[in-house]
Amino acid sequence: MGQIGLIGQIVLMIGIAGWTRSWWLAVGWIIGYALAEADHLFYVAVCNPQELTCQRVRQELGARSWKSAWELLRRTAGERTRLPIHNVLTGLIVAVLGWWVVNSVGSMLAAGVVVGLGVRLFTEFLAGNKKSWFWVFAREFSVGEVWVVGGVWGVLQLISVVGLVR
Repeated sequence: MGQIGLIGQIVLMIGIAGWTRSWWLAVGWIIGYALAEADHLFYVAVCNPQELTCQRVRQELGARSWKSAWELLRRTAGERTRLPIHNVLTGLIVAVLGWWVVNSVGSMLAAGVVVGLGVRLFTEFLAGNKKSWFWVFAREFSVGEVWVVGGVWGVLQLISVVGLVR
């Protein structure tokens, strides 16, 4: 999908943080990464359960065929364009929350979750159709506005990641 994989993000995170705090940070990063994946399951179960692909995934889950359900979710990921977590508003909120958690909360687990989720969302934003991330707003955004919002989001995300070095 043109994004940094889980292993790449963990290696990046371990390089940024010292070895003393890296285990909790790595666990948090994995949880944050998984939250972005859980968005697809939430969409299947709650957001659009009448969609054919969602019904097929729910059938697989009902039959306890976890691997088939996961493969179907991965194969059809491009069909789900209005995911509740995959939007620019959530991305900006997570970036601000990441800055706050890194700078004021002493928990490396919490910092890992928020920054891991933020990095994952931002890399998906950069790799995909940027305008599709603005679906939560009632108006069309111009290319310039998309770049400004993306730039603000990137700066906030960078501040959170750099804050982990402290």
